Amino acid sequence: MESRRRLLYVIPLSALVLLPSPACESPTTRELQTQISKLNERIAEKDQQLAGQRTTIEQLHDQLAKARGLSDEDLQKIFSPERIEIASLSGGDDYDGKPGDDGITVYLKPLDRDGDAVKVAGDIRIELYDLANPSGQKLIGEYVVAVDQASTYWYGKFATYHYTVRCPWQQGLPKHNEITIRATFVDYLTQRVMTAQTVCTVELLR
Repeated sequence: MESRRRLLYVIPLSALVLLPSPACESPTTRELQTQISKLNERIAEKDQQLAGQRTTIEQLHDQLAKARGLSDEDLQKIFSPERIEIASLSGGDDYDGKPGDDGITVYLKPLDRDGDAVKVAGDIRIELYDLANPSGQKLIGEYVVAVDQASTYWYGKFATYHYTVRCPWQQGLPKHNEITIRATFVDYLTQRVMTAQTVCTVELLR
């Protein structure tokens, strides 16, 4: 009888040992879950901010077009660029006939909604970056073509239509042969700001 009583006490105690305890949850796991939750909240906030900025930009474009007497219907009828493209031939170029590239020539195409190149007036800005340089030294060249000069940079022959902007080195030879080209075009009529970016390889002889 005494043995049976001992078994009755032992079995419940063993069962209690096997039950999972909330206190055994790893504090590290809880901290990670909290961090993940906070990061997700921040990402959601950033997405909302970006969406709001895009909406604001579109509204400003509409307001500017209306201020110039252009309705949405007018904008659909005119040939205005909706994006720009840096043509694949853009890259290192030899300007003095000697070995080695003396700068970068950028072939820039404003494209309409159908993807066709269009000759439109606008301000052009080309920036060259050597991203392998230390922080603060990455920008190695900046070139600006004002709207009243842009037409002299236009080339349109034999189904080739683009702006040609020659960008000689401004700070001597780059330290690395991989250069990032960033182009910005501001359409004169609609004031729409368009950007494009690509990477090219240049030939450096020291």
